[in-house]
Amino acid sequence: MIPAILFLVFGGFLTWVAVVNWRHRSEEKISALEAAILRATGEEPLPLTRLDKAFQTFHLVFASIFGPLFLLLGAAMLAVDLGRMS
Repeated sequence: MIPAILFLVFGGFLTWVAVVNWRHRSEEKISALEAAILRATGEEPLPLTRLDKAFQTFHLVFASIFGPLFLLLGAAMLAVDLGRMS
């Protein structure tokens, strides 16, 4: 039962990440740590490279694939566990 709940939570998180990233895919994003460092030093962020954009796309595609997959797997595991209990 616990692995099923963990799969559901992780799948929900990845699906949420995918939805948020699809909505804001045209915006340039930086991490919170990088933003804090840049704010402290007063510098401007460097422009994104092709590799940065490739990794963002990779992250988006894999979150879109594995999020719903983990949700489905967690729901199936939960259904099997609940079927055994009754």
